[in-house]
Amino acid sequence: MRDQGPADPTDNPFRRVTDDWETVVEDAHATASAYREAGWTAVTVHPGDVTVLTGEPRTAAEQTGEYEPGPLRLGFDVVVPGDEFEALRDAMADRSIEECTVFAATGSGIVYLVVVLEAADGETAGVVPLYYDESDREALVEVARDHGLYTHVRPLQDDTVVTVEHEDSAPFFPETAPE
Repeated sequence: MRDQGPADPTDNPFRRVTDDWETVVEDAHATASAYREAGWTAVTVHPGDVTVLTGEPRTAAEQTGEYEPGPLRLGFDVVVPGDEFEALRDAMADRSIEECTVFAATGSGIVYLVVVLEAADGETAGVVPLYYDESDREALVEVARDHGLYTHVRPLQDDTVVTVEHEDSAPFFPETAPE
């Protein structure tokens, strides 16, 4: 194995994310509770990882052409526990998404989102907390403009995915609050 040297800690937003992430997850639960109180079935997922996919190679194997990933995914790649993925997939099965409501906040160079996927049946909602580093904003805006904005929710084993296209990407790009 080739020595890649120490990782630059500023490349990983983990420390900046964890400060506010618990609040975002609590907000997601409160949002789901409000939907349930209104008579909806609401499924909340807890991402273990959220990655912004812009079409750029993400691994050394992709960069050298040694590995060609399957169909190109753009937008948010959201990895959730298998049981939560199954609950979301089953809740949204055979339902189209009619409305996508986005609650957004910024802090420490991170954009936090609680995305509510409302099914056309008016009875089912998926609640997905997301985040992205502000430095990814420009590339993500470009992806949204050129290809549309998508959220791909999947379990760790990446063999099945729930993909949602967001017709209006503007709520995903709130104005950044001054630090």
